[in-house]
Amino acid sequence: MDQPYSLWADWLSKFHTWPEFIQALWLVAIPVTVLGLAWLALRGLRDLIVSLSRRDHGASDDHGEPHGHGEWRGHGGWRGHLIYGVYQDPQGRWMVYRHGRKPQEVDWTNPPPELIGRGNGGS
Repeated sequence: MDQPYSLWADWLSKFHTWPEFIQALWLVAIPVTVLGLAWLALRGLRDLIVSLSRRDHGASDDHGEPHGHGEWRGHGGWRGHLIYGVYQDPQGRWMVYRHGRKPQEVDWTNPPPELIGRGNGGS
């Protein structure tokens, strides 16, 4: 009785006939591929957890404005306080944030050119 066809057995029999450097490439390529896929999956999981934890810790008052000093984080994970900043909220208003105060609207009908096109607020 004939044995059923096995892709694994066929590949293994051909593997033994290949030159040693090709065999070495296969022996390195498979673990590197597995490690790369695991790294991508764990990185995606980490980014998902970070974004969910920021959403959970982003306490706000009734107006949707963040409050407290611990929630403001800079780019790249810096953990300092923003002393002074100008940004455009989702409604298109220009807001000024000063350390320890609630953001206040600025009456700018023509914002300075260095602020136009920065970020994604209001665009």
